[in-house]
Amino acid sequence: MKRKTPFFLLLLVFFAPACQKYNVGPSPVPWVSVNTTIDYSTPLYSALSSPGGYLYLVNVGYKGIIVLQNNDGTFHAYDRTCPYHVKSSCGVVLMSIDGSGILCGSYSGTNFNACCASEYAFDGSVVSGPSKFSLKAYTVKKTGTVLTITN
Repeated sequence: MKRKTPFFLLLLVFFAPACQKYNVGPSPVPWVSVNTTIDYSTPLYSALSSPGGYLYLVNVGYKGIIVLQNNDGTFHAYDRTCPYHVKSSCGVVLMSIDGSGILCGSYSGTNFNACCASEYAFDGSVVSGPSKFSLKAYTVKKTGTVLTITN
């Protein structure tokens, strides 16, 4: 039994990194102060009033913020900066047309123009693509229909 232990430890050393999620260190997206409130009961923000809803906030965050409501009613806010293309003008994330994920690129009508083609889940984690970092998340506090987004 003792002979199997070193072999098992050796396997663990080689294969453990393959099980890790990305997020290797701090986000490459620059820190900017965020402290904004929105009331999703108003017409301007009503897209957030139902699960699966989302909207973009401009002039907040580094390249704007995407706010979304998960199917379970949880609200999330992420910087729209793609962590793989922070400095590039095309490095902006947006919701996919079918609402299934968050993509790095832009739309021209219904045609998607990928920047790096990274895709992110609603929890901000990387689903596919070259990005090794999750989306930069902001704290969302819900009080009634008012969301306070801060860092």
